[in-house]
Amino acid sequence: MWPLRSTVAGLACTVAVAVCAQVERIATKVELDEVVITAQKDGFNVEDFILQVMEDTTFHKAFLNTRYHPHRLRSVLRVRAKGEKETASLYRTGHLHRNAEKVWLQIDSVYETGKLRNNDGTLRYLTAEMYDEVFFPKGEIIADNTVASRELELARGSRIDKYKSELKKFMFDPGSEIASVPFIGHKLALFNDDMAPLYDFRIRAGERNGHQCWVFSAEAKPEFRDGRTVIKQMDTWFDHVTNNVIARQYRIAHNSIILDFDIRIRVENAIIDGALVPTLVDYDGDWDIPLKKRELVRFVLEYSGWRIID
Repeated sequence: MWPLRSTVAGLACTVAVAVCAQVERIATKVELDEVVITAQKDGFNVEDFILQVMEDTTFHKAFLNTRYHPHRLRSVLRVRAKGEKETASLYRTGHLHRNAEKVWLQIDSVYETGKLRNNDGTLRYLTAEMYDEVFFPKGEIIADNTVASRELELARGSRIDKYKSELKKFMFDPGSEIASVPFIGHKLALFNDDMAPLYDFRIRAGERNGHQCWVFSAEAKPEFRDGRTVIKQMDTWFDHVTNNVIARQYRIAHNSIILDFDIRIRVENAIIDGALVPTLVDYDGDWDIPLKKRELVRFVLEYSGWRIID
């Protein structure tokens, strides 16, 4: 039950020396609960687990499955003013269909309130644009859930396209550097030598969504919960047996002339017929974008009725 079934055999022989050094340094400082300490005697390898955390692609894979396996979707997006008063909302339900190698999202119902759109029908809010683009694919697309790389490509083009791309990376690849974001991109590289000392790392046993998990936590130390860190806290639940990310919740925040945001994200996953798929995405963000009005947006997506296709 206890040993980590790592895909990495022989840490020192299969990864770059620099990565090995990072893993070893974190392993010497990570706090372990009693269950993890006991598990080490039965074969649980702390360094292998840390490497698994650093190189995980299952979190991204679960999202890609939303464009691969048929399912039902229910969502709500709410825009609020600074005083927490709701100013606009968007409710949608739909089904993802698949025929051979093609998939498409059928919207079953839509209900909008408030001033969500511009006069030309486009969405007024950048966060709402990102939400629509990422979670509501348009037309027929090729069914593909292959994680080609852990790194998410950042869009080239307008400044707005880059902001949307960065928001996606915040959501699906937390903990890795975003070089295109000035002044803070390197601060997102949670495990780099200059950032890791600013955090407390913990590994504990926990249960989530019916799965026994190892939980990896990173929390900015009290004295560094300022502009020196962007990821303030991140907790990830890894299934004991499969190493799949069963859940993740995190907060990223920064305040400067260039960027000002405070974002909380929670994702719940499930393993259905052997496939890792999301059941809930909960985003709550305060995003102040240069030359645009501050956006306070929360959206929740609920996934159900999964039909897994081999």
